[in-house]
Amino acid sequence: MHRVKRPKIEDKTEDAALAGMTGVDELSDSTEVVEMEDVSSTQFQVEKHTWDGLRKIIHNSRKNTGVVINKAPHDFQFIQKDESSPHSHRIYYLGMPYASRENALLYSDIPKKIRKDALLVLSWKPMLDHFQASPHHGGFSREEELLRERKRLGVSGITSYDYHRPSGLFLFQANSSLYYCRDGGNSSFITSPMNPTEITSQNSGTRMDPKICPGDPSFIGFINNNDIWVTSVETGEEKRLTFCHKGIDNPKEDPKSAGVATFVTQEEFDRFTGYWWCPAAHQEADGGKTLQILYEEVDESEVEIIHVPSPALEERKTDVYRYPHAGSKNPDITLKIAEIQTDSQGRIVSTQEKELPVPFTSLFPRAEYITRAGWTKDGRFAWAVMMDRRQQNLQLVLLPPELFIPAHQDEAKRRESLEALGDSVHPFIVYQETSDIWINVHDIFHPFIQTSDGEITFITVNESKTGFCHLYKITSVLQRGSHHWAKGYTHSEGNTTSMQKVHKWTCSAQF
Repeated sequence: MHRVKRPKIEDKTEDAALAGMTGVDELSDSTEVVEMEDVSSTQFQVEKHTWDGLRKIIHNSRKNTGVVINKAPHDFQFIQKDESSPHSHRIYYLGMPYASRENALLYSDIPKKIRKDALLVLSWKPMLDHFQASPHHGGFSREEELLRERKRLGVSGITSYDYHRPSGLFLFQANSSLYYCRDGGNSSFITSPMNPTEITSQNSGTRMDPKICPGDPSFIGFINNNDIWVTSVETGEEKRLTFCHKGIDNPKEDPKSAGVATFVTQEEFDRFTGYWWCPAAHQEADGGKTLQILYEEVDESEVEIIHVPSPALEERKTDVYRYPHAGSKNPDITLKIAEIQTDSQGRIVSTQEKELPVPFTSLFPRAEYITRAGWTKDGRFAWAVMMDRRQQNLQLVLLPPELFIPAHQDEAKRRESLEALGDSVHPFIVYQETSDIWINVHDIFHPFIQTSDGEITFITVNESKTGFCHLYKITSVLQRGSHHWAKGYTHSEGNTTSMQKVHKWTCSAQF
């Protein structure tokens, strides 16, 4: 380890900055410090255990898992600071400060030089100034209560946040409302707690699942009454994008939703969202932008209705739910795209709903569940992971945005849209997996930036090949087919080759 003696600094500015630090940040002229890159890894060796010993540790830890998860810091974001700063990085995270019962948004600064005797200590600093994050009256809306139950949340306060790195924008749900603040990015880093800005709304009901648009961070998406809305933090505009829900407080008469994960998807697959912003915005010639959202539309018309007594309601009253019993009908699902056109001033000019050229069940007849979905990093493709009812067959599908055509057209215009698709725009099945038992759902899918129009490379997980969970890097050839959408569509299985027993698979993908 390389040891250095901190020289006496004449620069009063740097002295002042160092004087304002606490914990590991405190340095004096006589303090022995080490450079971060010179710290030896031998100081962080962990005690070794046998397999039986590890098994006992895991079993014992499960007893306190809920308490530890609720209080331990999580959801980290590492941001590099500039060279003139005495700190190398700033870490943002959620945690429960000392003597607090609420989760809060916190940060820590990592100094470039640290005290030898305090290598493992960082001070927790609040980002928000005396902020009340839980509802004032201690109650959550019914939507929030149900989501908390399915996420197994046992804490209050700020339980999740969205962050846009280039602009330094933070977005979070708290106190039954939406708030945002900024740190880093295009602005300087804060040194003391700040007050967040509330995003006002004319809507009744709770706004859920807020997300920042990566292509234009002035726009924020959220769910209100089972439909997708957007609002602008710059202009204050608020716009409804989907019109599935009628607003009737009765599941029997209002079975559709957009952008909301179904009960089965939340409970069985740990997917708690139903919409995904495209990471790229298309720049128009007039200075405006085109923004896109991939979303799942759900129709629960044929799902069974159950009545559950609720202590929160008046005596002899029950909650009414759509609940698919084992062996009964699941919701009907499909994927759509909501498109937003803005002008050069960032105001919404128009919105449009787009759908697949043929019914979802015709394209993917074996798909009962959409377990994961999103976009490739450059926004060239939307993607979805689909599974059958028995969860023994999995397909990873790429969906070109051009495949989606305007919805609610008359027959003549719809035919024009289908003709305009041509014969080379179609989905690609880039990965398939089968199991005799079932396939575990995971979050590991990492697509690389495409360097060729004819193939895509990504990292994913497979357990079926060896019986053990391994990471695989796969290159899939995007083999173009010939589809005449306007002349009718007949489904045929993809022509994917058998996957070889190597860490890198090369397979042909055709729909």
